[in-house]
Amino acid sequence: MAIIRSIKEFLTEIEVLGEARNLFFRGHSDNSYELVPGIYRKDQLHSKNLIEHEDKIFREVISKSPQQFVSKNTLESLALMQHYGVPTRVLDLTESALVALYFACEANTESDGEVIVFNIPDDSVCHYNSDRVAILSNLAKVHKDFMFNFGLVSVFRDKQKEVELKEIKYDIDDLRGGLFQEDISEFFLKNSEDISNKLAKDEFELDNFEQNLEELKKSFENAKWLLDAKSLKIFHNNYLSNLVDIYEVAVRKAIASVNQNYFGKLLHNIREDKSYFDSIIDPYHLAQVYAIRPKLDNPRIVRQQGAFLIFGIKETHFIGFDDYKPIAELDNKWILRGAPKERRIIIDKDKKETIIKELETLGINKSTLFPEVDKIADYVKAKYLAL
Repeated sequence: MAIIRSIKEFLTEIEVLGEARNLFFRGHSDNSYELVPGIYRKDQLHSKNLIEHEDKIFREVISKSPQQFVSKNTLESLALMQHYGVPTRVLDLTESALVALYFACEANTESDGEVIVFNIPDDSVCHYNSDRVAILSNLAKVHKDFMFNFGLVSVFRDKQKEVELKEIKYDIDDLRGGLFQEDISEFFLKNSEDISNKLAKDEFELDNFEQNLEELKKSFENAKWLLDAKSLKIFHNNYLSNLVDIYEVAVRKAIASVNQNYFGKLLHNIREDKSYFDSIIDPYHLAQVYAIRPKLDNPRIVRQQGAFLIFGIKETHFIGFDDYKPIAELDNKWILRGAPKERRIIIDKDKKETIIKELETLGINKSTLFPEVDKIADYVKAKYLAL
């Protein structure tokens, strides 16, 4: 654990992180805070969160101040609500370490602060116009009883991965001259429906590939199959390749079934943002957390080099016990500094005011990070009262 008492110490700690591709930061003024978005965070007075009212909160805020939300899509509306302190399913981040340090020091001198550092993989970083972001944003508009499960999607997807692991990469010279290549292709073309049926009935034992191969070879009348090694290798590759394709079709059908059973209202909400959105959602996308690089059309986001984490919801097999829209889990592998890692960047509460003054010499203060007139007024007033 690193205890930070100055900007110099902080920058030294950040420097050792190296040049990670997607570094994001978050400053907590109290190091006991958890990485939970506002809509899921329990209110200390009432010991409850507001997730069961999320859709009502979203629509009521807009209905009471419609002029603020004209022409904004759901993500942009959530960002604006976050801006004004409305609890949402997004969590503020910044791409500036010094901005995160400011927030770790600002407003609370009774507790040690903390700067959490993330290194988020490319496939979990989205831009503001991503379809995956549109899906998770619109969870804010669905009823508290919204639920879904993966159905057979996970079953077929797991089997597809098993098959892919069994593929053997032969050299092209090792396959040249094999017999009956056209017969092999024709066999799979003619028998794909039968193979699909066997998959549906789970008659293929992936761990007993040799037995399956022998069964399929019986479909060929030409006994030379049993004697030609190169043809058997071609058969092997065709068998696995076609099996992968068939599982892919099975996955798509399973996804379509999940959509039909669970996602009708959600799809309707998404099309309020994107009228062209395809009527299909991969349920795995709902159970993710994504980092968002937002549109830079908000002065506060620009000055704070702002970004967001947006949280999806877990697969749910039933609803009850107040476990509404259960929050998707943040991947702890993304966290370079911060709990649950042992190495944390803790800001000494007794040095927060000193660090705030150091940041001001670098042009980082309330008036530069919060360009609204009321925030600038607060900053100017405090500045001259201190003289």
